Amino acid sequence: MPETSQIKLPKQLWNDQSIDLTRHSYKGKLLSKSDGFKLGKLQRKKVPREQLSKLSKRPKGTTALTIYDWSNQGRLEKLKPIRAKRMSISPFTFYRGMASLMLFDQAWEQVNSGLFQQICGDCHLNNFGGFASPERNLLFGINDFDETLVAPFEWDIKRLATSFVIAARDIKLADKVGLKAIKIMLNSYRQQLLESAKLSPLQVWYEKIDAITLLENTERRKLRAKCEKNLNLEQKKTVYSVLPKLTQQDQDTGLRHFVDAAPLLWHPSVDEPFSQHVDVFFKEYRDSLKYDRQVLFDRYQCTDVALKVVGVGSVGTRSAVALFQDADREPLILQMKEAKSSILSPLFVEKVNHEGERVVHGQQLIQAASDIFLGFSSISNQHFYIRQLRDMKITFDLNGMDDEYFYEYAEGCGLALAHAHAKSGNADVLMGYIGASNTIIDVLQTYAEEYAERNLKDYQQFMNEIADGKIQIAGDNAL
Repeated sequence: MPETSQIKLPKQLWNDQSIDLTRHSYKGKLLSKSDGFKLGKLQRKKVPREQLSKLSKRPKGTTALTIYDWSNQGRLEKLKPIRAKRMSISPFTFYRGMASLMLFDQAWEQVNSGLFQQICGDCHLNNFGGFASPERNLLFGINDFDETLVAPFEWDIKRLATSFVIAARDIKLADKVGLKAIKIMLNSYRQQLLESAKLSPLQVWYEKIDAITLLENTERRKLRAKCEKNLNLEQKKTVYSVLPKLTQQDQDTGLRHFVDAAPLLWHPSVDEPFSQHVDVFFKEYRDSLKYDRQVLFDRYQCTDVALKVVGVGSVGTRSAVALFQDADREPLILQMKEAKSSILSPLFVEKVNHEGERVVHGQQLIQAASDIFLGFSSISNQHFYIRQLRDMKITFDLNGMDDEYFYEYAEGCGLALAHAHAKSGNADVLMGYIGASNTIIDVLQTYAEEYAERNLKDYQQFMNEIADGKIQIAGDNAL
C-alpha cells in the first residue's frame, strides 16, 4: 500500500496571497470589523469566487482506489471488510467513508480563497447533530473532528454542499431538492455570519445554537411535531440507555462489564491495544484534562475495556470503550478513538506532535461547547482522543426526510457552520469575501453537482473492485 510520501501532493497549500484568520490580525495588526470586511473584499478581487467552482485534476496514476489503499494503512486487518461493506451501501456512504479523498482533491484545486482557519475537514451533513453542553443543554452543531486542520474555509462549505446533492439522491429526492438545499444552507450561513459580525470575539465565543430553539422556529406544525418526537427519542440515548445493551452486571461484585458481540464489540486479545498498559493510558489522558475535570475523573475507577467498531470512515481504526464506575456503581463510559494522520499532514505549516491533541484542539476551537471529558492519550505508539460515549449525542435520520424536512435541516447546518467558522476564524473577512449576491450560491451548486458526479464514478470503480474480488466485504451483520 502507498505511504503518504508516495502520494503526490502539491508543494504547499499556502502562498503569498494566503491569510491566517485564526488570530484576527493581518500584518501584525489586529483587524477592526471594517478593516476585516475590506480585507475580505480585497481578497475577492485577488481570488474571484467564480474560480472556486473548478474541480481539481488528480495526478496521473492516482485514483480513488489509490487513496482508499492509503486510508487503509495501519487499520486492523479483520475490520477492513467491515469498512468496505459499510462504504458499499451507496454513493453517500462511500462519500462519508472517504474524507481523505476529498481533502486530497481540494489540495490539488488550482485556486482556493486563501482565507485559512481551523476547519472541520469532514463537513458532510451527517456530521452535524445534537450534543450536550457542560450545563446539560442540548446544542446543535458539528460533532465530528477527526479530520480537523487549518485550511481554506470554503473546503468545509464545499464538502457540505456536495453532501446535500449526494444525500438527496440517496433518499430518492429530486436533484433540484439538493440544489435548493445548498441555496438555503448558504443563505443561512451568510445570515449567521452577519449576526456574528455584529458581536465582539467574546460574544461570539459565548454564543451557542440551542437545538430546542431551532425546533421551535420550525414553521410547519407537522414537521415540528415529527422533529420533536425524534429529538425526544434521541435525547434518551445516554449512558444509562446503553448500559443494558453493552454490559451486564456481575451478581457477586455488582460491577458491570462489556458483553462481547463480535464482530462489532469484543475484549482485546494480548496483541491488541488496551490488553495492557491501560492504567498508563488513562494517567496520560487525565493529565490532558483541565484540573477540575481531573478531580471529577478521580471519583471513578476503570472496570472494563473493550474494542468497538464505530462509524463508516473510522472502521478499522482502533476504537474502544472504557467502563468506569464510582463506589456506588454509578457508570461513566468513555470512547477512545484512534486519531490518524491527515493525508495532508506533509503540507501542514505547523507540524503535529500528537494526532489526538490535534483533534481535541480543533474541536475546542470550532465547537460551541465541548464534552467535559474531551482529552487525548497514547498507547502502543498510537494516538487517541477520548470523550464520553452517547452523551446526549443526536444524529438525524435522513431516510425519513421529505423536501421540507431536508430544507429545514440544511438551514440548521448553515447556521451551525457559520457559527463554527466565526468562532475559529473571522466573520467580517468571510462576509467581505462571500458577498451578498448569488455568485457564491451559483459557484457552489456547480461545484457540488460536478463533485457528486465524480463521487459516483469513484463509487462505481470501488464497487467494481468488490465485484472482482479485489476488495473483500463483510456480511450484513457488520452493518
